[in-house]
Amino acid sequence: MGDTAPDRDARQRASIGDFLLVAGKGYFATHALAKAQVTIGRDRSCDVVIDDPILSRQHAVLRVGPPLTIQDLGSTNGVRITGREVLRGGAPIELAIGDGFHIGPFAFLIASGDSTSASSSRRSGTERLRVEDPTIDGVPGFVKDVARTPTSVLLLGETGAGKDVLAETLHVLSGRQGELARVNCAALAEPLIESELFGHEKGAFTGAAGTKVGLLESAQGGTVFLDEIGELPLSTQAKLLRAIESREVLRIGSIRPIKIDVRFIAATNRDLPAEVAAKRFRHDLYFRLDGITLTIPPLRERRHRIAGLAARFLERACAQASKPTRPLALEAVQALEAHDWPGNVRELKAVMERALLLARGGPIGARHLAFSPRATPAETAEPEADDPFLATLSPSQLAERAEYIAALEKAVGNQTRAAKILGISRSTMINRLRLYRIVRPRS
Repeated sequence: MGDTAPDRDARQRASIGDFLLVAGKGYFATHALAKAQVTIGRDRSCDVVIDDPILSRQHAVLRVGPPLTIQDLGSTNGVRITGREVLRGGAPIELAIGDGFHIGPFAFLIASGDSTSASSSRRSGTERLRVEDPTIDGVPGFVKDVARTPTSVLLLGETGAGKDVLAETLHVLSGRQGELARVNCAALAEPLIESELFGHEKGAFTGAAGTKVGLLESAQGGTVFLDEIGELPLSTQAKLLRAIESREVLRIGSIRPIKIDVRFIAATNRDLPAEVAAKRFRHDLYFRLDGITLTIPPLRERRHRIAGLAARFLERACAQASKPTRPLALEAVQALEAHDWPGNVRELKAVMERALLLARGGPIGARHLAFSPRATPAETAEPEADDPFLATLSPSQLAERAEYIAALEKAVGNQTRAAKILGISRSTMINRLRLYRIVRPRS
């Protein structure tokens, strides 16, 4: 069905609270569209000043509208509209919210501030951008420009949506020569977090038999990906903030800080502004990490990509099993697109790998699709009584496992409250849930 006139009008109208994002040559900035027209150029009188000779003194003007337009002011190098022509002088060109344009090496993107998350985004001066395809070939051009800047990036999205893929994409596109160091903040045992992140010197504490290089230091010249950043204890958050601000790490037991050259990317499935309001996450660390926020929508909001992703995962599974590629029957595609995908892309990958095993030969049909049941707070998804994993546990471990399940049930699935009931930290609770294969309830 085609767009209605109000739909088109809404896309072509900017408003106060919308943003113009600028990236290029290591530069990144966010400018609120707070007036009817915004001038861009090298002259200090412009609303958006970029001191680079590629820009003319008065280079272009962006008018809020409607319609939203960009007009070159007779500059030497013109304005290149994404996917269209280079504009030099002449009449204004209509744009829509989400459109981009370039002036030399500088990329500009008009981002809407009308999303439900806009108020929290504005507090740090950035706007959240949706990235439907986190792969190198699939990310929007503006994300590629952001990748080449040193600004910190915060990735939001449900578990399994592809935040780790997007982090790797940003690292590769950044051109940084160092490693991508992945840090799963939820998986780090609380007593060892500081040592893992910052390292320690020999003899710094009992058991420190040698010098250890921390994960931040190991990424020298590269990227640090802080996954599940919302699970980091407050005490460690303060030390991480100092490392980000000073670009220095201090190993445990050392008095000499070590300079680090790293780019920080953080990811979470939590609402960090809400965590900040509840004093479970430091506001200053949040603002340091939130240079720009990229959101990966859940797979149920990207149904047009399900068939292509399923085919790609099936092809990989066939290659790994040294089997010829199997086609997907239409009924299977329809079943895949109808599923709600609580586990997102990660669940889709697992479903296709299982389908290859169940099909044995021939096309993949709907009967070969084994979907995982959705876990609810009231259901801790404990393994079946005949699960062989339970047979590997000692009586004391089985009893401890039962305590964790009981605490979750008493806390109605809230892992923080369950941890308080047990008198342990939340990160310890999460580690025990993984150890005993108790599925974490979806909050």
